[in-house]
Amino acid sequence: MQDKLTKQLPWLLAHLIWFLALPLAVNFFPEEAAPSVLTLLLVLLNPIFCAVTGLMYSLRGGRSLVFLVYPAAGWVGSLLVYYNESAWLYAVLGVFCSVLGLIFGRWARSRRQTEAEKWVEENRPAKKAAPAARQPEGKADAASTAGYAPRVASKTAAKNAQRAAARKAKERAEKEEKLRQKNAPKKKKKKKGGH
Repeated sequence: MQDKLTKQLPWLLAHLIWFLALPLAVNFFPEEAAPSVLTLLLVLLNPIFCAVTGLMYSLRGGRSLVFLVYPAAGWVGSLLVYYNESAWLYAVLGVFCSVLGLIFGRWARSRRQTEAEKWVEENRPAKKAAPAARQPEGKADAASTAGYAPRVASKTAAKNAQRAAARKAKERAEKEEKLRQKNAPKKKKKKKGGH
């Protein structure tokens, strides 16, 4: 549980800093420009931030919809502190942008993964449960093993992996050969002419 919280902490801090501390920077602008800077932050930059953080979160392997609590909490906090009630629409827009970022990031991650990586991710072992009561050998429950077939990578995926490894090895050998030829001392050609 604590491991999950430590993985989520940077995302929470990023949202808190963006939504609660960044609007304080408006104090560094002249008084005439402050409302326009807050409007720019509210209308344009906050939804972009939400979409980008959602995208980065899901590209790093995050699947949890708990992530959507961070932009929602940040929006609510900044609305209560810096904006007025008319900005609730932008809070909904920001959370929607986070959802879009999560969806697009998950899609991009699945396209980037190989079949073997997908298989490993789908078949991660669950946490160990309490040990079951031991049964005598040979009398295992037939229902528990019926229909169970371990999933293995397809032959095509294995062949593709072999081809990719061979291609990389060939490219590496070609690069090494070019470097060897480039660094080898050049032989001087003898001039013809009798001198």
